[in-house]
Parts: sequence; C-alpha cells; structure tokens
Amino acid sequence: MKALSLAILTLSGLGVIFGILLAWASKRFPVEVDPRIKKIVELLPGANCGACGMTGCSIFAEAMLQKRINLSYCVACTEENKKEIISILATSGQKIEERDDLVAVINCGGGNRSQDKFKYNGLADCHSAEQTLRGFKECSFACHEQGTCIITCPFGAIKMQPWGVPKVLVDLCRGCQKCIAVCPRNLICMIRRGKSVYINCQSHAKGQEVIKSCKVGCISCAKCVKICPVSAINIEHNLAKIDYNKCTDCRKCVDVCPTKTISIL
Repeated sequence: MKALSLAILTLSGLGVIFGILLAWASKRFPVEVDPRIKKIVELLPGANCGACGMTGCSIFAEAMLQKRINLSYCVACTEENKKEIISILATSGQKIEERDDLVAVINCGGGNRSQDKFKYNGLADCHSAEQTLRGFKECSFACHEQGTCIITCPFGAIKMQPWGVPKVLVDLCRGCQKCIAVCPRNLICMIRRGKSVYINCQSHAKGQEVIKSCKVGCISCAKCVKICPVSAINIEHNLAKIDYNKCTDCRKCVDVCPTKTISIL
C-alpha cells in the first residue's frame, strides 16, 4: 500500500515538474506566429468546408502566405472579405487567379415519379442504400433519395423536393463540390453560374426501358437537339447533353421536352 502511495506521489511530482518546465519553455522559446494569419482567418468564412483542399481555414491562411495555394480556392469567402484578404496578401507578393464560378446540379428528378424495386427500410444514407442490392429503384442510375448530399453541404444549399429527390439552391451554393464526393452514383456535376437549364437525368438506358421505370427520364427523342438554335445539345449514349460553351439559355429545349427532363435551376 505504501509502495502504491509512493508511486502515485512520484508520478504527481513528475507531472508538476514537467508542467513547470513546459510553461517555462513556452515563454523562453515562444513560437512566432505571423500576425497576418489571425487577420486572414477572421476574414475567412470559418466553415472549414475543405473545398480548398486544406483541413481548415487557419491552415489555408498559412498556406496562402507561404504562396502554396491561391485565395481563389476558397469558394465560400465573400467578395468583400476577399478584397481585404488581397490587401493583406499583397505584402507577400501573392497574385490572385481567376476561377470559374460554378454551381452544383443534381442530374435526377425521379423520386416518387420513378418505380421502386422494393421498399427500402435501411439507414438514411445513400451509400447504405447503394449497398442494399444495388439500390431500391428500378432505374440503375436513379438517386437513392436518402439526402446524404443535403447533410454534407456546409452551406445548406441542398433541399429535398416534395417528390423525394434533392435539388441545389443556386443562390446558396458556393461550388465547394463536397456533394459530388458523397454521391455513390455520381449524379452531381458542376456547371457555370449563369446558366439556367440542365438535364435532370443520368440514365443511359434506351427510351423504352426508361419509360417503364421513370416518368421524367430522358427517352433520347432528340426533340431538344432539333429545336436548339445554336446546336448546343446532342445525344450521347441515349442521353441528352448540353454544351454550355454554346448554350445561350433560350430555354426552347425546356418547352419541347416531352418528359420534362430538361429542367430550370
């Protein structure tokens, strides 16, 4: 018993000694922190969304000052705050690159408008649904409807629609692309902000097969191809594709689509 008490006292004493030594060392050999980092972190959104490729805003700020990454990689920062950060970075000779302003779109409009193979009662997670007999939808390209992208979005830019599939709120989307990484069926893509139409389907099945499984799927009828005045749409592997470098946003394709597959953001 005495030996145990002695051991406890010894360990406690060593802990106190080491604590004092560490406190002394921190004052005697302080780690100098660039004061600009704190200023930049205060101007960054603090979302730690990871879209820049860094683990947090403070790491991103430090990397910018070391010229290892550019401010343009922060998609969540406001334009006003970016201007202030640019003035701080100017002292380190940092040049700001321009990046395309992108927003996410979800290429599936099925939900309860598409057929189920069976009733799914598993975890509310798209990856779990994917692992359950490759999903419960008849269409092998359909959204699993579990909202994993909604939970993942750090900006609250994705909502569930009444018919059971999510949609991106363009005004809130900051283009961080985190939703893309969590979608097991690769249904989410990025398009340039300012464009308003997109193909709300990802199925490469033939038209007859699509009709059997989904009311709003692309049946590759090519009506959109024929009506487009700038030849910005073609059919690839039974699915309409929009060339946004040509698209003038006239929306004629939206009006002519028989299944309403071509949607407006």
